[in-house]
Amino acid sequence: MKIAKKNKKEKLLIEKCSLVFHSYFDRDMDTFTQLLDKNFVWIGSYEFQFAQGIDEFLNITKEEQNELSAEVYDEEYRILSHEQNTWITYGRFCASAWKDQNTFLYTRQRATYVWKYTEGEFKLLHLHCTMARDVPLEGEITVDAARKTHSRWYDYMLYVENPRSETDAHFLLKDEEGGLHYLLPNEIFYVSISYRVATVHTSTGSFCVRKNLAQLQEIMPFLLQTHKSWLVHPLYITEIKRYTITLVNGTEIPVGKPRYNEVYQQLARQKK
Repeated sequence: MKIAKKNKKEKLLIEKCSLVFHSYFDRDMDTFTQLLDKNFVWIGSYEFQFAQGIDEFLNITKEEQNELSAEVYDEEYRILSHEQNTWITYGRFCASAWKDQNTFLYTRQRATYVWKYTEGEFKLLHLHCTMARDVPLEGEITVDAARKTHSRWYDYMLYVENPRSETDAHFLLKDEEGGLHYLLPNEIFYVSISYRVATVHTSTGSFCVRKNLAQLQEIMPFLLQTHKSWLVHPLYITEIKRYTITLVNGTEIPVGKPRYNEVYQQLARQKK
């Protein structure tokens, strides 16, 4: 019972880590500030981004609060340690938005959190967040150029322009090293399976989980099975031929002969 209770608390904490940045980049400051401890301390990437207390943080970021909202995705959070009522977590994520028709804002961020568990809930005591400085914050691009490069953000922005279904909710995957990946369905390109170890591929990397085919299909029912050991997101399929599927990033996925007609017909229905 203690283990189950611990796992439930860890899952809640990971969800809180994600909510911090989703609420902030949605410019939902009411939700964001409710996550904070009264003694909250924030350190950012720049000299002026140093705040002691909620009021000072809100004052420093007041201009940013009026900017465009941004999408948060490719999230990965891990629990580093905890002792009594203090928990330390860390993670990384991407955030992006269109500034205008030609300018796309993109950033990769890393964060360290210190949480205090008090009165039955987690409160954020400290947040240290920095940007990966080797990634440009913005750039002028054309849609055609973006399509040719199959860059991660372009595929994602194409997706978010379409209405989302009720099933498009975040889900958690725990990798072999204990890292927790907080993902949206569209962030998965494909999954390859060898025995009970599955490699989950996104356009920004991959990680391994100990799941069999049936378990993966239950967690990710949106994936299409093309082979006894391959699952693919239909969103990223650009071509199907005997007996191969090609993805937007050029990856070729095998299609089993017994499954070819079924896969072909299913893709044809989705294209209509």
